[in-house]
Amino acid sequence: MSQRESFEVEELLKEFGLNSYEARCYLALLRLGKAPASEVSKVSSVPPQRVYDSLSSLEDKGFVQVVNSRPKLYVPFPVREALLNRLYQLKLEFERRERFLRGLIEEVERLVSRQVEFPSPSGGEVFTIEGEKAITSTALRLISSARESVKVAGIRPLFTFGCRGNLGRYLKEGVKVLAVGVFDEPCKREISRLGGVYVEKKVDCSYLLIVDGGKLLYVYSGGRGLFTENKGVVAPFLAYFDNLINN
Repeated sequence: MSQRESFEVEELLKEFGLNSYEARCYLALLRLGKAPASEVSKVSSVPPQRVYDSLSSLEDKGFVQVVNSRPKLYVPFPVREALLNRLYQLKLEFERRERFLRGLIEEVERLVSRQVEFPSPSGGEVFTIEGEKAITSTALRLISSARESVKVAGIRPLFTFGCRGNLGRYLKEGVKVLAVGVFDEPCKREISRLGGVYVEKKVDCSYLLIVDGGKLLYVYSGGRGLFTENKGVVAPFLAYFDNLINN
């Protein structure tokens, strides 16, 4: 593996939560197969005073196993197995964190409500949304709030802004999914799995999401969009969607 390739792999491993020293130790072990910390330090150029904590962290993260010998020997898991170990860990960590934070919602709301009187939303505002993260957050919030229907249109609309893989997780049982646009096979399978209906045809919109016939997220260009519950604004988009799916 060239120096450039090693650097590229190191950067990719950081996406799985490894720091630079940990990534270099793991790559060194993949070359060595099995080795004591001193040898890992030499091959990886990780300082001796940092190699032990790096290897310990790699063990915790599911990248290496330890042979209890003198000296200790470290054995790497194969790449795919190690990365799947880490993904499973991250999933469990996220789920634990999600449960903890959900448990705080009512407490925070209760404490804040003692000090702040919230105005009732009129539902007539049209909000602008900028940036993929903000749009994704809004899309998932709307999907999770759906009680009757989710209508989505666009080019690969389940992939756009993170909906694919999240529909089943955020969608309540019994909510009907209707989709119009250009789809690939994974999108079709997901919609069918959820008991939804899709119609394949060219559409003029980048991304359109209508929930329960009254909540609209429309993305028009360059990561910009609008959200509203204003019936007068939602109505023409709803008519446009219904025309697409019925004709």
